[in-house]
Formats: sequence, C-alpha cells, structure tokens
Amino acid sequence: MSSNIKVERICEWCGKKFIAQTTVTRFCSKRCAEHSYKERLRQKKLAVSNQETAQTNFKRRDKDYLTPTQAADLLGIGRMSIYRYIRNGKIKVVRFERKTLISKADIQAMFDFLTPKETEQTKSAEKKSKSISDFYTRADIREKYGVKDSWIYKVVAENNVPKTILRGKAYFSKSHIDRLFSARKENLEITEWYSVEDIQSKYGMTLSAIYSLVSKIGIPKHKEGQKVYYSKYHFDVAKGAKSAEDVEFISVAEAMEKYSLTRDQLYHYVKTYKITKLRCGKYVKLNAKELAELFNPKIEL
Repeated sequence: MSSNIKVERICEWCGKKFIAQTTVTRFCSKRCAEHSYKERLRQKKLAVSNQETAQTNFKRRDKDYLTPTQAADLLGIGRMSIYRYIRNGKIKVVRFERKTLISKADIQAMFDFLTPKETEQTKSAEKKSKSISDFYTRADIREKYGVKDSWIYKVVAENNVPKTILRGKAYFSKSHIDRLFSARKENLEITEWYSVEDIQSKYGMTLSAIYSLVSKIGIPKHKEGQKVYYSKYHFDVAKGAKSAEDVEFISVAEAMEKYSLTRDQLYHYVKTYKITKLRCGKYVKLNAKELAELFNPKIEL
C-alpha cells in the first residue's frame, strides 16, 4: 500500500529539491543513493588506510634505526637528499649486506650541525649581502675592463658574484667585479709585449716551452684578435735577461715574514695579481717592487 504523504526534501547527494513519500527519504533517485553508498565505502577505506599509516609511523618512532626511505618519510624530504647527506658524511650509516640503516641519533645530530654562533654569522653574512647598493651593468664592465660578455658570465658564475635583475636587465655587485677584474686592469699598464714569433726568434724556444713557462711563472698576456702577446718585461725577467741590479727579488719566506702572510695567502695574491716570479733552481723568488706596490700600505690579516 503506497503512502499518500508528500514531503518536500533536499537530496543529500546532488542537493536538489524533490517530493518524497516518507520523512526519512535521503536521496532523490537510485543513482544518487548509489553514488552516496560508494562514497561512504571510499571514505571508510581511506580511514582504515590512514589508521594503518599512523600506526606504522608510530612504530617507526620507536625504532632506533631506519632505512633511507623511512628516514626520508620521517623528515619529509626526498630519498636522494638522504643519500646526499650520507655521501657528505652528515649522516652515518650501518650496512648489513645489502641493507642500509640510519641511526635516529645521527639524524638529530644533523640538526645540531650549526651552532648558535655560526647561525649568527650566517645571518650577518646575509645581511651584508643584502646591503650591496653599487652595481655594474654588463656594458659598464665591458667599457671599464675591456672584456667580452662570455668572460663576464664565466667569472660571475665561477665566483658567485651577487647580482640582481631589474626589468629584465642584470646588475652585478661593483665591489666584487672590481676585486675580480683588478688584476686584469694591471695588464693595461704594460706597454711592451712579445709575440710568440718574437720569443722564438730571441730565445729559440719551442711553442710548448713558451706555453709551459707562461703557465708556470704566470706571465701577463693579452689577446688581440686571434693573436696572443706576452709581457716583454716579465718574460725577460723570467729568462734572466735583466740583471739583478735592475730587478730585485725576494724569497717566498722573506715575503711571508715581511708582509705577515701564510704561504697559501701569499700564493693567492701572487696568482691573482700576477706577481713576477723568478725560478732559481728549485726555489722561487718574487718581484720585491710589485709586492711592495701591492701591500703598501701593509695589509693586516
């Protein structure tokens, strides 16, 4: 026997109004009822899965050792990051045949890697980097130092020169560029140059011998088109063509003592600023005048 009751209700699935014959009817059609039933089953399965995951994570927290995958899940990072930390030595591992295990204590130690003092220094360095206010454009660098764009990009990439982008145009830190290109600017003061042919004619050297000496001594050079020229003064000094009265050289030990530098610091300046070197047997001597010009006034380190 059918009911004569007519009740206006709203379908719980599609939200449409419909006329029901009972007060407990929830859906407007069989289709909506089936969709709702399937959704309830789906939510039930998800709840069971989430509960199992939570139980698994709880069990992992009780473990002293984790696999790389478990450690990655625990930290919320990729598994490759875990392997990178392992290679860098930040996380120690224990290997049993083909299985790799990570101590949770080592994971905690990884977060203690930076001390409060180091953190303050990092913040200070970041603050200094943000305070850079003077910049060069590529055109400025080309005009001042006479270099090509390809060389600018190479130096910037190798030395991590701070830069900023404004309206699609790159600006590079002026202080960093000046420091990196100052050694090149010194070459502009050299007025006399040898070509490879000049060196071969004067000293009878082969090409390989010339390139070896230039690389070993650090003789300044510049390029015009496809041709390379080498400083006449520096080459003559390296070959002993100038007398000791003309050029004064001091030993590495004397330079270290005179300017209060370590050996590594001294060699850094010699390489960066192309200080003339003279090889005497197995010893190397440095141009005293060029060192005096570089460290005058004396640098305190």
